[in-house]
Formats: sequence, C-alpha cells, structure tokens
Amino acid sequence: MARCVLPNTLKNYAAGLARFTKFCDDFTIPEVKRMPASELLLSTFITSHGAGSVGKGAIKTWLLGIELWHRINDAPWLGGAVLQQAVEGSSRLAPLSSRLAKWDPVTIEHLRCLRRHLDLMNSFDIAVFAIACIAFWCCCR
Repeated sequence: MARCVLPNTLKNYAAGLARFTKFCDDFTIPEVKRMPASELLLSTFITSHGAGSVGKGAIKTWLLGIELWHRINDAPWLGGAVLQQAVEGSSRLAPLSSRLAKWDPVTIEHLRCLRRHLDLMNSFDIAVFAIACIAFWCCCR
C-alpha cells in the first residue's frame, strides 16, 4: 500500500508519523492507544505540535501519513469533525513564513506576449500555446 504513494510524499508522511510517535512517547501514551488513535489523541497532537509552527498543508500531510499507517495496519481511522476543527484552528495560528505570497495574476497580455514569441509552425510551440490557453481559460471559468 505504501508503494502507491510517491517517494517524496512518502518521506513527508514518514515525518508526520515520526512526530506523532515522538509526541506519544513524550506523553507516555500506551501503544494500544496509538492505533487506532482516537480523534481526541489526534486532535491533541495537532494542536500541540502543529499550531503556531507549521501551515495547514504540513498538518494535513502529517495526518495523511498517520492515516496511511493505520490503513496499512488494517486499523480504523477515527479522524472526524473534531479533528478537522483542530486542523482549521491550528492552521490559523501558522506563522506568515509558512504561507506562500500571492502571485500577480496572468492576463490576456501575457498570452499575447507568449504568442508573439512562439513559432506556430513548430509543433512543440503550438502545443505550449494550446496548453497555456486552455489553462488560462479554465482558470477564468
């Protein structure tokens, strides 16, 4: 089951699982309570280790790693509404450095500039322009 996940993603999942294991070790959570992990335990982990230190993406990746570990071990995943609220609340406390700055929007003028610099007799350039137009108009939709 772990092979269905890309290697870099699996590395990020493993980081979340390692953090969860260290959290459980630090608070002497017995092994039998770690899997299946209760929603309260998962929420406590997220609010104590994620809040104010990492963004929502990292928190969700941690949880996906723990969830995958549960699935590999055929244990039920008990994450629900309370855990989702813990994720939302913790992510609001994330430092500004954990968020990417917004980029300026792509405009029609960008497409025109791209078109001027492509050779529409070249099949690769045609494909590039077609994909750029499709992406632009799909985002506009």
